[in-house]
Amino acid sequence: MKFRFSILIVVLMMVLPLSAYAQQRLVQGVVLDNLGEPLIGAGVVVQGTHTGATTDVDGKFFLQASPKDKLVVSFLGFQDVIVEATSTNLRVVLQPDSNFIEETIVVGYGARKKATVTGAISAVNNKEIAVTKNENVVNMLSGKIPGVRITQNSSQPGEFNNNIDIRGMGTPLIIVDGIPRDQAYFSRMDSNEIDNVSVLKDASAAIYGVRAANGVILVTTKHGSSATNGKFDITFSGNYGWQRFLYLPSTADAATHMLIINEKQANGFNSNYPIRATPKYTWDEILAYSSGEKQGTNWTAELFDDVSPQSQYNMSVNGTSDKIDYFFNVGYMEQMGSYKSHSLNYNRWNFRSTVDARITKRLRSTIQLSGYADEKNQPNTTIWAVYKKAWTYRPTSQAWINGDHELPAYDSEMLESENPVAATDSRFAGYRKEKRYNFNGNMSLTYDIPGVDGLNAKAFYSYDYYTTDNSEYLRTYNLYDLDSDGNLQQFVRNSPGTVQRSTNPNFGTVMQLSLNYSHKFLDTHNVSAMVLYEEQYNKWDNFYAKREMFLDSEYLFAGEDENQVGSMDGLGDISRRAWIGRLSYDYKGKYIIDFAARYDASSRFPKANRWGLFPSVSAAWRLSEEPFIKNNLTWVNNFKIRGSWGRLGDDASAGTYPPTVVGYNIEKNRLGWYYDSSLMVGVSPTSIPNPNLTWYTSDTYNLGVDLDLWNQKLGATFEVFERRRHGLLATSSVVLPGIVGASMPQENLESDMTFGWEIQLTHRNKIGDVNYWASAQLSATKNRWIYHLDSQAGNSMENWYRGAVSGRNKDIWFSIEEGGRFENYEQIQNHGTTGTNYGQGTLPGDYWYKDWNGDGIVDGNDNHPVATYNMPVFNYGITLGAQWKGIDVSANFAGAAGIYNLYDEVFTEVGPFNGGAVLDIYKDRWHTVNVDDDPWNPNTEWVKGYYPATSHSFKEGTTGIKNTSYMRLKTLEVGYTLPERLLKAFKVKDARIYFSGYNLLTFCGMKDIDPERPGASGGVGGNVAFYNYPVNKTYNIGATLKF
Repeated sequence: MKFRFSILIVVLMMVLPLSAYAQQRLVQGVVLDNLGEPLIGAGVVVQGTHTGATTDVDGKFFLQASPKDKLVVSFLGFQDVIVEATSTNLRVVLQPDSNFIEETIVVGYGARKKATVTGAISAVNNKEIAVTKNENVVNMLSGKIPGVRITQNSSQPGEFNNNIDIRGMGTPLIIVDGIPRDQAYFSRMDSNEIDNVSVLKDASAAIYGVRAANGVILVTTKHGSSATNGKFDITFSGNYGWQRFLYLPSTADAATHMLIINEKQANGFNSNYPIRATPKYTWDEILAYSSGEKQGTNWTAELFDDVSPQSQYNMSVNGTSDKIDYFFNVGYMEQMGSYKSHSLNYNRWNFRSTVDARITKRLRSTIQLSGYADEKNQPNTTIWAVYKKAWTYRPTSQAWINGDHELPAYDSEMLESENPVAATDSRFAGYRKEKRYNFNGNMSLTYDIPGVDGLNAKAFYSYDYYTTDNSEYLRTYNLYDLDSDGNLQQFVRNSPGTVQRSTNPNFGTVMQLSLNYSHKFLDTHNVSAMVLYEEQYNKWDNFYAKREMFLDSEYLFAGEDENQVGSMDGLGDISRRAWIGRLSYDYKGKYIIDFAARYDASSRFPKANRWGLFPSVSAAWRLSEEPFIKNNLTWVNNFKIRGSWGRLGDDASAGTYPPTVVGYNIEKNRLGWYYDSSLMVGVSPTSIPNPNLTWYTSDTYNLGVDLDLWNQKLGATFEVFERRRHGLLATSSVVLPGIVGASMPQENLESDMTFGWEIQLTHRNKIGDVNYWASAQLSATKNRWIYHLDSQAGNSMENWYRGAVSGRNKDIWFSIEEGGRFENYEQIQNHGTTGTNYGQGTLPGDYWYKDWNGDGIVDGNDNHPVATYNMPVFNYGITLGAQWKGIDVSANFAGAAGIYNLYDEVFTEVGPFNGGAVLDIYKDRWHTVNVDDDPWNPNTEWVKGYYPATSHSFKEGTTGIKNTSYMRLKTLEVGYTLPERLLKAFKVKDARIYFSGYNLLTFCGMKDIDPERPGASGGVGGNVAFYNYPVNKTYNIGATLKF
């Protein structure tokens, strides 16, 4: 019986496929455009499968399909068509897809069709953003928006350390769903809740008035989609990642370190003349480590994990009904830091809900609730100091006593006598815990006013609450050492211990009332207008308490009353009001003009100067709508020329009135007046008041050209721009007599300009079953002083050496210029110049510098412009992608050119800080053939290397100033979307799995340094910034399921 049953199964397995195959038959057809021309390369796919065909040169296709199948016919630039395969001979006509031209772009206080946009506005959608997987939304935009430069200074969990710059103008205003936000909020958003991001780069930003001088980033979150056809979708997504440092300098082992430190000492002329100094380390000490008798310490290995995990999870619900559209999203992410102690970590919850309701035929409402709660934990130590010590502590120092991880070792030669392994472990050093809570609720009502077609009134109100809850415990702990008898000695650290708590509650409101009008007259004249009144109010406070602890406790009540600190000095508020108007007109979508104005007030300034008018005008001419192009050059879909001018302001640089205007000193034993032989306490002004202080204004000019060709297969945008700022704050150099007791006030005195250009090219096409797309963008920017306030120079040379001079470009690096390297002693002796960089200590391999002014001496008078800093001359980004039968690949590159940095300390000196650790890179150096050779003997033979001999720092001039131009593969993602037919049985609508990488490759002419890492100069925070937590390279695997 079992045998017969088996035979039956085999027969069925053979027959059923034949039966299914019998239902298949050849289907052929032709695909034409709306003009009746055949479309070559159109795709024809059986819906729910990867089975398909491509049209040939005559627009014809052939494939196998059953009568029940549906065929999806698609071609780039045309609308998809679904036809039933009931006939074996099909004729399919595709209509042009105007999505690229009709695409909606978010602008200030509204939205416009892409074709009628007159300003310099760039946008990216959620799909383009989400290709990059990162804990920080700002990083996900890098290299994707023309004119926007984003640099990542650190990957420290919970730090969100980025710089955002639009066209070299500075940090922009960020608006999320109509509410001004700071960068910290934007960075912490869940990318799954963002629908699109628009960037206003020219006069289009003027409608945001006094805070928009550096441009505006508009973030629009998701709403419920009517595409769900009365149903709802549930989407789950998750990814798990592995992080590792992108660049982490490695240090030499103990024996190599000792040899090179001895070499450095021998190469120092002053320490070896007239008697050669005794080497720091003996051969016996060196051999003890090289033989393995003693074990050195690799501090980076002791401190950091090679890989640390991170993960992100998200669930969203998207749906619609007759009266309501809704979107709900909740996300969670966690990120571990690199410390082996696992004392550094971060986690965050995000939530957002949006409900759009059609209450009546004329009345609509939107209610949005959102927020986040995050927590950062770290050991109670200074982060940058950890990395400095990791790269400078000697490998001959020990991390633990006899390998016991309860006994951190003490070494008197350590910097600050601190053990970084103990300092990064909360068990020893204590902890810092930072919690943030943000909640936002907003509601809008829109009413269509009867009797006037296209007129509506809108009211919007938002309430925002943000607070922090920070606790810090500085724990007293011991370091240990062994005396000559092997007995433990204790060295107390962090005494006395302290506990402190702080909180910073903030709240803000935004209220808007507007009238909006839009109507089309005689099918040719499009008119829209808006009048809006806006009020913003923000208030903040703080509380801080600290006590010393003589008991091991984490609670304030257990602390000592003596030396306790309490403070509530952070109270403040600011308010703004504005009247905003906009009028737009276009004729047949061909001639377009926009007027906008904002009458803005800020409480940062005295009452007499609080209000300012910020107008703008922009216009565009769509030549592609003219008959001479439309009827003759049908391959031109869009050709638009546009220009704009706007006046903007900025109150951020002025602080908060009245401290900006005048402050006071209170010194009870020094200030006041005598009454009855006693000094009565008084105050003195720190500066003379300036009641005329106000914001600076900037005039922004932009000229642009937009092109879309061959059904949007090729696109191009070109912009030239200029911004002129007037009334920048400066303090007069006039010196007041001491009897005045105050300094001069700030005044609106200086002016500057920023100018440049940007270009973006896009291409998309389909060849057979392969869809592909590519885009590239490049921008160039420079800054120049128009007028800079300066004291009178002593002479023309002194004026020349000043970095900031009227009429000169900003951020110019003045320095001496490297000329080459000395190959031998003969070149050193015959060198024709003298100076501070040459002398008896000069060795083969050392650099020589150009005598720029020709006076025979290399000194400060030879400084001249050699580089620029702070801002690169060029920024660029490249995006590539392709899709084939469910497989998709995308890559995003970002880079900069014409940018320089100066690196100090560990990257310009071997064994700094009196014999600190030696980086591995210095093994490739100039050195004598034999260790004991005399470096001062002219007959000594040398081995050439990349770095000079170990006796000198090499940060002078262009030797230390590095060209940090780079291109970085920011994102690479490979995904696979499972066929619909495989998912139906599990009632899954869509499923995709993927692998992605972040910061995978870097192309740079510089060795061993991350080009995005801040340097020691150039206005970026000095060496502290350089020693910051490094940037990560990340690998992720993930999946998305839609039900």
